[in-house]
Amino acid sequence: MRKLFWVLLFMPMTLDSLFAQYEGLDSVKINTTEMTIPSHKTDTFHKKHPLNPKPPLPYRNFYQKEAMTFYYGFGSPTLVNMIDKGLLNSLKPTYPKMGKSSIKNPKMLGYQYHFRERWSMGLVYSWAQVKTDTINYPDYDNPGYYSTFRYVVNLAAFMGSIDYIWKLRRGKKSTLALFSGIALGNSHINYEAKREPSDKGNSYIPTFNNGISASGVQITAIAMKHTFKGLRKFGYQASLGGGVNSIGFSWGINYTL
Repeated sequence: MRKLFWVLLFMPMTLDSLFAQYEGLDSVKINTTEMTIPSHKTDTFHKKHPLNPKPPLPYRNFYQKEAMTFYYGFGSPTLVNMIDKGLLNSLKPTYPKMGKSSIKNPKMLGYQYHFRERWSMGLVYSWAQVKTDTINYPDYDNPGYYSTFRYVVNLAAFMGSIDYIWKLRRGKKSTLALFSGIALGNSHINYEAKREPSDKGNSYIPTFNNGISASGVQITAIAMKHTFKGLRKFGYQASLGGGVNSIGFSWGINYTL
């Protein structure tokens, strides 16, 4: 009788457990008070993990509104070569022994202010020089002596420019712009005969001193400038055009604020 009593006592508990497992339930109750929510420090650790990729770099535009680009450039020798050729054709018949001229190719110094993202205006100053070979001219006051001199042609122009960027490429480490424009202002050509420093005489030399001032124009057909973040916003530029500054290809360096 005792065995039957204990079997009947524990049978309902055993049956409840079996039915619970059959229906896919868990007969073990979970103590919810012991559950903890993961700390937010786990996410911070994940972000600082070396295997976690870095966030992408932003695209940069160094030529945005109110930016300023300062540049120093070198022009094509085409213009000064044309002047040199004209001088030689005029002087060779009189001085057949005259050699090659000394030429300083055009140089340019200027800036561009971006009053809009794609529009800029600025100023540019350019200069160049052609100096003939040393010319010996007889000193009629002292027979057997010669005066030495050169003909020097100096070119200069000061103009205001306006340019439009028609292609702008924003990169993660640099900005590239393709633009065209025009510059208008004043140009000056000065001709003079200069004695050599070694010539201390005062004898006559055939001087030709004159200056011509006129309006100046420089057209930039196509140009590019490229500024790099890694070079502390320094870059390079190149252009193709024609005018009083230079005819043909020009190039230089720039810095953008």
